[in-house]
Amino acid sequence: MAKIEFQIDDKILNEAEKVLHLLGMDIEMAVNIYLRRIALEKGLPMFMTWNESKEQEAETIEDFVSSYDEESKVSTQVNKITPEMVDEVWNAFLRYNSGAGEINPLSKEISSKTGMNQSSAFIYLNILTNLVNGDPNTRLLKFKDLEYLMSKIQLELGDNKFQKALKSLMLSVPYWREKIPGAFSDKIEAYCKKHM
Repeated sequence: MAKIEFQIDDKILNEAEKVLHLLGMDIEMAVNIYLRRIALEKGLPMFMTWNESKEQEAETIEDFVSSYDEESKVSTQVNKITPEMVDEVWNAFLRYNSGAGEINPLSKEISSKTGMNQSSAFIYLNILTNLVNGDPNTRLLKFKDLEYLMSKIQLELGDNKFQKALKSLMLSVPYWREKIPGAFSDKIEAYCKKHM
């Protein structure tokens, strides 16, 4: 496997990392996708962008991530995450939390059952794991999905796990404030203050 090194302006790199984070990718994944598309299309590939209007903030980000299938092909999907998908994530998380499954196979199962992008299912499951363990998150999900899942944690897993989840959110706020444009961090802080 080849290794590539190149120099790029820090400001451009930081801005690219912010955009890629919103797309659910890192620099290495984006470069890999870009080079694969060049090879497949025998030219420059289509552009992948994330647009944010003044009315649309980070908490309304719909699922737009790229993932690899088993044959190492690249697929790009845009799927709206529905309440049914979030419910399926929660049910899979309960199985994972009880030791009856692993995140990768469960995210594949969610994808096949609901049409949710497998990468998004993986991210949602990891976010839930971090929440109930009181660990910070660097990924995000729609605010309304987060509120719903927090209520599920409180009702079904109890106050101890809910308090850990609030701690997780507060630990995540500094990262989100730095990396995510919009009012997402403010809404999380307000939510935590209301429930602590």
